[in-house]
Amino acid sequence: MSRLNDEYIALLSADDKDPSEKFWELEKRIKRDRRHPGVLIEMQKSSAMYDIVRLIRLDVITYDDLSDFSDDLRQAIKMMLAR
Repeated sequence: MSRLNDEYIALLSADDKDPSEKFWELEKRIKRDRRHPGVLIEMQKSSAMYDIVRLIRLDVITYDDLSDFSDDLRQAIKMMLAR
């Protein structure tokens, strides 16, 4: 989210576009970005491992963020990432 906020600030701070162009570009970006799993994701127990793998592959989280999870879960995620 922090990265997205920085990108939005840069977009709004650009001197090469008029305010209406900035507004509509920001609106377009927010609509696109809100579908990104780093912004919004519905998690269900049945698909949690797939969601975790997806978040890692999209650089939303890192494998190291799983340090508090069980060894079994981390190993399963590692195997899925290797595929």
